[in-house]
Formats: sequence, C-alpha cells, structure tokens
Amino acid sequence: MSPSPTTMDNFIRTKLQPSGSCIICSDPFSASHQPVALSCHHIFGHACIKNWLHNGRGATNNCPICRAEIYTPTDGGAFTSASIWTALCAAPPDRLHDFLSSLWPRVAALFADDPTGAFTTRDLLSHAVLPALLSMHNADAAGPFADAHSLVASTWNSLGRPNSASGLAIPLVRLARLMAQTSSILPKWITTVPRTSLLFWRANACLGTSSSEISWAPLAEAAGLSNPRYFSFLHLYTVLLSQHIVHARPTHTGPSHNSIIERCCTKIGGEWVGKPADGFKESVVGVYEELRRHQLEEKRISLRGHEEEKGVVTGLWAMAGWRREEGRKPAVELRKKVSGGWSD
Repeated sequence: MSPSPTTMDNFIRTKLQPSGSCIICSDPFSASHQPVALSCHHIFGHACIKNWLHNGRGATNNCPICRAEIYTPTDGGAFTSASIWTALCAAPPDRLHDFLSSLWPRVAALFADDPTGAFTTRDLLSHAVLPALLSMHNADAAGPFADAHSLVASTWNSLGRPNSASGLAIPLVRLARLMAQTSSILPKWITTVPRTSLLFWRANACLGTSSSEISWAPLAEAAGLSNPRYFSFLHLYTVLLSQHIVHARPTHTGPSHNSIIERCCTKIGGEWVGKPADGFKESVVGVYEELRRHQLEEKRISLRGHEEEKGVVTGLWAMAGWRREEGRKPAVELRKKVSGGWSD
C-alpha cells in the first residue's frame, strides 16, 4: 500500500534532510570540502574521514557515528592493539623508562585533587596515560608510542571518552593504576631509576591485556614458583614488602601475625580484585619475616628491583612455601641461596 500524500510529505520533510555539513568538523560541504558516503550511509568530508583513518594508522577502522567497519584490512592488521602492544613491550629499556618517567609525575599530580587515590579510568586516561603518550609521540613521531597515542586517543574520543578502557588502553590504564596504588610505599628516588621502570613495565605486562584491574590471582600463582609467567609481578610485590619494612616503625618484638597480613594484603593490594587465600597469606608472613630478619638484624639493604634479586625472590618464596607445607624451619641451603644473592 502506497503512503498517502500527507504521510509521504511528512516523511520527506522529516527523514530526508540534506546533509549540508560534516559531522566531524561541522564545516559545510563545498567544492574544496566534498562529501563522501561510507558503506553504512553516513556522510563525512573527504579530508576529515581520511584524517580519521590516518591518525589511527588504519586501526581506527570504524565509522565515527555507528562504529561499523569501514574496510577490510589487507595488511594483516599491522596497526592493531595487539601489534602495537607487542611493539611497546619490545621497545628499548631507555624508551620504556622515558615513558614511565613521564607517567610518574602525572600520576602523582592526581593525588592533589583526590588524596584517597580512588582515580577513575577517565582520570587516568585523560590526565596521565594520554599526556604521557603524547610527550613520547612529540619526541618520536614514528615509534610505537606514537602509534599507541594515535590509537588510544582516537578510539577513546570516538567512543565519547567513557569511564572505561578498551583495546590498547587496558594495559596502559592498569600500569598507571598500579603506579598510583604503590606510590606511597616507594621512596621517590626509586621511581626515577631505569630498573624500577623496567620492573613496573614487566610486572604489568605479564598480566595480559584483557582487564584494566589488578588481581591477586596471578600473584598467588607466581608465589607457587611453578609457572614463571607472573614472576615479574611477584618480584615487584616482594620489593614493595621490602620497602614497607624500611619505612615501618621498628619494634623490639616485630609485628604480629595479623599485623603482617594487614600490612601486606591491605595496605599493599587493598584495591586489587579478589582476596588472597589463607595459604598465600601464610607464605606472605614467612617472606615478610625473612625480609625483616635480613634487613634489620643482618643490616642488608632493601630490595630495589635489581635483576640480581631474582634469586633472592625465588629463595624467599621457596622458604615460605617449605615452612608452610612442611611445618618446619627453612632448609639451610635455601637460606644460603637467599643470603648469597643479596646485594651489598
């Protein structure tokens, strides 16, 4: 049945409005600003949609309005989130240090507005991650950090700057969150040295790219020493325990069992997803007590993220597991392994 003239006129008047300007730049179309229609029928200025694609290096492969795929990549997806993340993780240590050196002060500045440190994803992206990526982009327009800035910025802006992370933004937001949650434990000078930057990057990178939250589960798995995948996270956590001892108020008898758990599983990691299991807590107590013995009784320096500390970290958690599972004092050879690997 054909629509009546009145219905047809109403349809033409309300639904068939001409597109006179570009939705991206809001400028009217002209001979120098010609309109083009995508396969989803949304219309943009030719230069604007071309710039949209180029700024994302081909990874912004979606209509700015409906997010429909614009084209099918034929280059194997060279500028996907996964490929850029792989390139970032393979970046030279000095470039990773440059990025974290730019990120640390921006994370610290957030505490001026919210001393509790309860920063939203939007806070971390807009005030820390993207400005730090932009500084790297400005220093090197052809490197992976420039690609990361283009992709994260264009994707987040196209989605309306939501309070959530997607794609490449996920591990970068989690890195900033990890830095914010541990900044009160570490002395400022430690955050300025390259080895700390590399340890933070590796600890965050080993957690994957699927969630911007930090969970206790990988740490508990790493503490069992059966899977090296999350060892960098365990190393960082052990450094945090060691630094906490440095700044804790000394006592003659040492902290109680419950006090150690509160220090190690609430003051550190209180915002992390999940809860540490009882077995892990017992191991933490063992590691903390052994660290305290070395640092206070034997006058050893605290752990500071050196590569050479890996043997110490392994020995500490092995001793804690031995004591928890066997119910006896650590084996002499394990104590020797820890003592022998300690930095002087």
